[in-house]
Amino acid sequence: MKFIFLCLISVRAFGAISPILVKESALKYHPTVLAALERMRAGEEAVTGSRGAFDAKIVSDYKRQTKHDYNTTLSRTQVEKSLRVANSKVYVGSEQISNPAGFLAPIYHTGNPTTQTGNYSLLGLKLSLWKNLTLDPDRAALKNAKFDARIAKAEKTLTVLDIGRLGQLAYWEWVTNLKIKNVYENLLENSETRNEYLVIRNKKGDIGQIIVTENEQYVASRRGSLQSAKEGLLRAEYALSLFYRDEHGEPIIPRQEESFEDFPKNLGIFLEKLDLNSDIDEIIKRRPDMKNFSLYVEKAGVDLDLAKQDLRPQVDVTTEYFQRTLEHPNMPRDYLMVMARVSIPIERNLGNGNIAAARARQMVAQKQMSYGLQSYKLEIMALRQTLFLQLEQVTQAEIEYTKAQELVTSETYKFKTGGGNLFLVNLREQAQANAQASFYQTRLAFMNTLLSYQALVSTAE
Repeated sequence: MKFIFLCLISVRAFGAISPILVKESALKYHPTVLAALERMRAGEEAVTGSRGAFDAKIVSDYKRQTKHDYNTTLSRTQVEKSLRVANSKVYVGSEQISNPAGFLAPIYHTGNPTTQTGNYSLLGLKLSLWKNLTLDPDRAALKNAKFDARIAKAEKTLTVLDIGRLGQLAYWEWVTNLKIKNVYENLLENSETRNEYLVIRNKKGDIGQIIVTENEQYVASRRGSLQSAKEGLLRAEYALSLFYRDEHGEPIIPRQEESFEDFPKNLGIFLEKLDLNSDIDEIIKRRPDMKNFSLYVEKAGVDLDLAKQDLRPQVDVTTEYFQRTLEHPNMPRDYLMVMARVSIPIERNLGNGNIAAARARQMVAQKQMSYGLQSYKLEIMALRQTLFLQLEQVTQAEIEYTKAQELVTSETYKFKTGGGNLFLVNLREQAQANAQASFYQTRLAFMNTLLSYQALVSTAE
């Protein structure tokens, strides 16, 4: 990264700019990339947070009952640790019961199984035998958090690919608009120079005013075309600055006079280096966005499994072992307490509703995955063919531009030697400028498709 930073400074100092420089700058400083990185970190931290549901903790209860002879104080402190199996937890601690009157406090008053006065050490285990046996909300939340973290990581990769593509595309759009601006600038200069020459001839009486007026009309038209080209360049400059940034992450608006890397003369060289024959199904297996489709389906499956728990009877068993810390002649040294809690749903609205909703969400995820896979395959196949068609368009646009140049040269020579007319000269020049601009635009269209294909087949993690 230090090397990239030094390159950014040194290249900027010499006034040069290239698509790779813009891409590296965007990947380092673009807010969208930074936001995606933070989302990935947030997903990782969310997994840690979900694991916190199984953290050990200290729990303390205190109860005091003062009524007639039932003057009882009960306190319990224990360390609990939830386990990732059978919705269970283990705990160890101590319990103290004070009952000066010597009466047994009912369990429903104390809320605890021990009712005898004394100090106890305890060891407990609680687990579910039916509902929440295979999955409970805490385990479901942890599973989904892990899925979300993997999804966020893949989305970060996709963001990097997309911003890299958009940054390079913004660069080539800037180059294209700069060259188109120069085309119409030169076209206007030619007509203005010609107009000065025609005005002089008109004053000498060699030509009529109508010729000067006609040329002035072309001057006005070309000046309008130049203003439109300048507007396009201005927009391209600002668009590029969103990706081309300084070491502080601030946008850099490129100068019109700074040097830049131009389109290669032969665009076909890109296709020679491009993999156009890889099996699409193999690419899909490694694509981050395609993996995300599967993760969304799996995540919906977790929600469905959790919803199914609502229809199952709840059978929770708690086992606690107590041991006196001080022996008592009339009390047992230790004893084991087993408790069970059973809850059977009579109405099924909760379970059926949650299951139906979760199943619908799973169906949505499956349909989105199916459509995503189909769209991905078709887009790759379309782009592979489009690349060759657009390369042919570039070739034909270059031929059109070359022929237009030849016509301008021929018509200008005829006009200077008295065999042509001003109307045809201006017409040929305008056609040449339009053909040249079209040539630049076809190259830009090819680069757009090329960058899109490269990003689409990339499997970088």
